[in-house]
Amino acid sequence: MKKILLYLLILTASILNAQTIKGDIIDSLTKEPLPYANIVLINGKGIYSDEKGQFELDVKDNIYDTLKISSLGYQAKFFPLTIFKNHNVVNLKVPLNAKVVNIEEVVISQKKINYNQKNVFGENKEGNIGMTSLVGYETCLYIENPTQTAGKVKRTYIDLKRRDNADYIAMFNIKFYEYDEKNNVPGKELYSKNIYVNPKNHKYRLWIDVEEYNIKFPKNGICVGVELINTVGKVEKYAKFGPMFRYTISKKNRPITWSNYHNTGWRNGSTGGKTGFVNPMIGVEVLLPSKE
Repeated sequence: MKKILLYLLILTASILNAQTIKGDIIDSLTKEPLPYANIVLINGKGIYSDEKGQFELDVKDNIYDTLKISSLGYQAKFFPLTIFKNHNVVNLKVPLNAKVVNIEEVVISQKKINYNQKNVFGENKEGNIGMTSLVGYETCLYIENPTQTAGKVKRTYIDLKRRDNADYIAMFNIKFYEYDEKNNVPGKELYSKNIYVNPKNHKYRLWIDVEEYNIKFPKNGICVGVELINTVGKVEKYAKFGPMFRYTISKKNRPITWSNYHNTGWRNGSTGGKTGFVNPMIGVEVLLPSKE
C-alpha cells in the first residue's frame, strides 16, 4: 500500500510539473500583437515572443518560479506558476498596458532651437577585443556629455567584429536611457519604443539614424543599450549568435557598462584591470544648440 501511495505521489508531482505555457502578447488598447516581447522565469531561462507576439515555454520543474512578461514602453506582468499547477498546458492571452511616463523629448517650442553643432561622444578609441553578448542580454554603456549642454541624438554607433563560428545572426534592439548618477545605473527610458536593427556579421561600424525620434541628449550624458534578440525561433541549446561587440580599454575609474537579462534588472557588465575598464565601443552623434 505504501508503495502504491508513493507511486501516486511521484506520478502526481510529475504531472503537476510537466507543463507548457503558450501565449499571445498584445497591446491592451490596439489589440495588435507585440513582437519580440521578453518572457522569462525570474530564476531561470528566458525567450522572446515571435513576430506575431506568440510564445511557447516549457516550465517543467519550475512550479515555484514566477513568469515575467515585458516589452519596452509597457508595464510588465507577473504570473506565479503555482496558479497553473493543475494544468498540463496553459494558454494565455496577455494584454500589456502602455506605461504612463513623462518621457522628456526634444520639444520644438515657439522659439526655434537652431542645432548647428555636431559632436561624437562615446568609447571611440581603437580596439580589437571581440566579446560575445548572449541572446537575451542587453549590453548598456554610459556616454558622458563633456559639454554639459542638452541636445538631441542624431545617430548612434556600435563597433562590431565578425564571429567566425556564428550559427545565426541576432537582431539588435537599440534603447536609450537617462543616467542615474546616484546609483550609477541606467535610469528612465528616453524613448519608449523598440528600434530594431539587423546587423551584418563582419568587422565594421554600424550607424543607426535616430534623429526622427527626437531623443534628448541630457546634460549629464546618456546610456545606450543594445539587446540581442533571437528571431530564428527554437535553436539548439548552445547555438552561437553573431556578430560580436568590439571592446576597448577605457581609463574610467568606475564601471560604465551593464547587462540586463530579459529585463530582469541591471548588473555590472564591466571588466577591469590595472589599465582600466574594458567597455563596448558604442557612441552617439549629437546635435547641440548654437551658442548665442
